[in-house]
Amino acid sequence: MATREELVTELRELILGELIPLDPDELKDDSPLVDDVLDSLGIAEVAVFVEDRIGRPLAAEEETRATFASVDSVVDFIVQHS
Repeated sequence: MATREELVTELRELILGELIPLDPDELKDDSPLVDDVLDSLGIAEVAVFVEDRIGRPLAAEEETRATFASVDSVVDFIVQHS
């Protein structure tokens, strides 16, 4: 299993490399992602990332704004459910 730091790095690479054109220093790990950074397609991509890391599909009740609120919250969710 990946460490928390590795998950943060992987998620940041996904967001910055494939989803939004920001410089790395423009995305803080506690910056709001929903509405401010990611659109619905971006959130779907992050959901696939989460599902790949936890090894199962997300349940409807897990797909909340709180889960996808920030890089930190996404990684916390993965760590708790892996």
